[in-house]
Amino acid sequence: MTICVRILKLMWLMVILNMLTGCWDIKEIQDINYITAIGIDQEGDDFVVYTQMMDFTSVAKSESGKAEKPSQIWTSKTKGRTLDMAINAIYDSTQERTVWSHISCILISENVLKSNVLTKLDTIGRYQEVRMTPWIFGTKDSIEQLLNVPAFFNLSPLNTLAHEPAEEYKQRSYIEPIRYFDFMALMTEPGWTMLLPNLSIDKKTWSLNQKENPKLVVNGVFPISKGVSKGLFTDDKLTGLRWLEADTKRSHILITNKSGELAGVVVLSNPKIRRKLNIVNGMPKYQVSVSLTGNVVEALDDMNKTDMELQAAKEVREEILATFKNGVTSKTDLFGFEHVLFRKNPRLWKKINQSSAQPIEADALETVHVEVHLDHAGMKLLPHHYGPITPMTKNEVDS
Repeated sequence: MTICVRILKLMWLMVILNMLTGCWDIKEIQDINYITAIGIDQEGDDFVVYTQMMDFTSVAKSESGKAEKPSQIWTSKTKGRTLDMAINAIYDSTQERTVWSHISCILISENVLKSNVLTKLDTIGRYQEVRMTPWIFGTKDSIEQLLNVPAFFNLSPLNTLAHEPAEEYKQRSYIEPIRYFDFMALMTEPGWTMLLPNLSIDKKTWSLNQKENPKLVVNGVFPISKGVSKGLFTDDKLTGLRWLEADTKRSHILITNKSGELAGVVVLSNPKIRRKLNIVNGMPKYQVSVSLTGNVVEALDDMNKTDMELQAAKEVREEILATFKNGVTSKTDLFGFEHVLFRKNPRLWKKINQSSAQPIEADALETVHVEVHLDHAGMKLLPHHYGPITPMTKNEVDS
């Protein structure tokens, strides 16, 4: 009898425990709206917020690895006197609970970048659901159009440059992408000019069935100093920027011969950079040394390895000087020299910063020394002055 009572008690205990472990407030994935990108603009005194939302069935790959139909993209546009009020206006029509933890792209319009950028973005850094890892871009284009640019092969928008720019940068290191936490850190760093990549739409390169097929492209930067943008610098004004970026993985450069004709193309990578500060007559002067490794990808002239290295070094040096000049003309410190002064001589930096609106003088860059070392020439040998070098046969070696 005692054993039966114990068994009954144990059975009732198991039933009660099963009831306690139930998830009463669980939400299924299909019952939640996931925001994947957010865009911020201003119209007059109002903030305008754009969001991107997608059907997550398009993210999961089929057996073939590609979706049969184009991904469906939903975008919203709301307004408010503050950024938080504009964001909250989305809840009026979202139908389901909205989650912000999946944002992987933040777009900021040129209007927002013109003044007090940190103050305008305050609510993003305060809201606990928004992670610090999204990629962040500035733009002059329509944010709504940017959020609707399709990916290749009917893949989801998560396979576009806005959500994953790192892979493209490994193949063409021109403008380094930046994450939100780096953006916030550099914005508050004294003497630092933060370079925010510009995201735009390329409507000319790609077509689908002979119809225009736009794709995203990064084609410039917005230099931001003291919380204010200096305007857009396009690619052609930033040719030397890549050589003073330590994370440059792979970047092409044309080289010419003594006659000024195209001689080939080399790929350079892994720059080793040294910035040296000298104080001359109370003013900062900078010396830059850059060492690069690379390889030849195209040889169009009869130029040997040493000549190619010297010519590539010359081209890199000229691009660095041209980019520095473009920055000085627009009163912009593109190479971060002002921050070097702040770290080495904060007292002088403070004095110059208070007395001059020009962060860097035109003669501040004293010397630029560049060395290039070409490791190989791909699957072919480099040409020689007296014709191509060919491997010798065993008989030629013996003779």
